[in-house]
Amino acid sequence: MSDDAAAEDTGKGKKGKKGKDKGGGKSNLVPAIVLAVGIAAGGYFMGGSGEAAHSGETATTTMPAGEIVTMEPISVNLADGHFLKVGLGVQLSEAGNAEEFPKGPMAKVKDMLIDQLAGANMAELATKEGKEKVKHELTERAKEEFEGEVLDFYFTDFVMQ
Repeated sequence: MSDDAAAEDTGKGKKGKKGKDKGGGKSNLVPAIVLAVGIAAGGYFMGGSGEAAHSGETATTTMPAGEIVTMEPISVNLADGHFLKVGLGVQLSEAGNAEEFPKGPMAKVKDMLIDQLAGANMAELATKEGKEKVKHELTERAKEEFEGEVLDFYFTDFVMQ
């Protein structure tokens, strides 16, 4: 009986061991996949796509923000007899001079705004995408014109008729 019992134990042990190996391998694979997906998702949400990390460059090279200078609303003629009353907040970098900006450079901002919006289609400007496009184009022009002194624009008034 001891030989039979030993044979049965050995047989069961091998079967049991094989069953455990397969189950054990699967149970280790699932947490590994979950962990990998979690790390990838965390990296995406925390650091973007990861391309900047591989290239050695930072994702954004913006200067620290300074004060916001506001512009009095102005009226701009749009297409088809419509008009727009628009006011802006101008986000300056720390290098920007908030006391001097309204005296001179703000005139350039007004000119850029009028140049961009004059004759624009009211229907396009009424959409979120239209407003974002205007801000984006202003920001791109400001990078060239003000050499890093202006970081962003905010609409303080935006009324069309």
